[in-house]
Amino acid sequence: MSVTKACLGRKAAVRAARGMTLLEIMVVIAIIGIVMTAIGVGVVGYLNKAKISACKSHLANISNAVQMYALDGDFPSNLQVLTEGAGAPLKPKQLKDPWNQDFLYAYPAKDKSREFDLCSKGPDKREGSDDDICQD
Repeated sequence: MSVTKACLGRKAAVRAARGMTLLEIMVVIAIIGIVMTAIGVGVVGYLNKAKISACKSHLANISNAVQMYALDGDFPSNLQVLTEGAGAPLKPKQLKDPWNQDFLYAYPAKDKSREFDLCSKGPDKREGSDDDICQD
């Protein structure tokens, strides 16, 4: 009987040493995929919120630069004027929103309660849609 028990013990040891089966590997890969998807969805949501916050901050900076320019005379005809000269308040790359689109500037403003309009096309990159982000 001791020989039979020894054989069974060796067979169990050989099975344990073989490694993982294909089914076990597929289950592990599926679990990793589910976890990565959940993390990806969360990160993308925060990334969009961060871009919107950055856009609002850029709009405030540009609006301040436009108002400072107007203190010396009239409002600028376009935003590129704010990037020219030695003491320019803005750099050309500051005239792009987080989606790499040009900010929209209009003087005089369409709405008479403001002096000028300053907007971003927003995440969809189309002017006049619901996700446009404009100065307050």
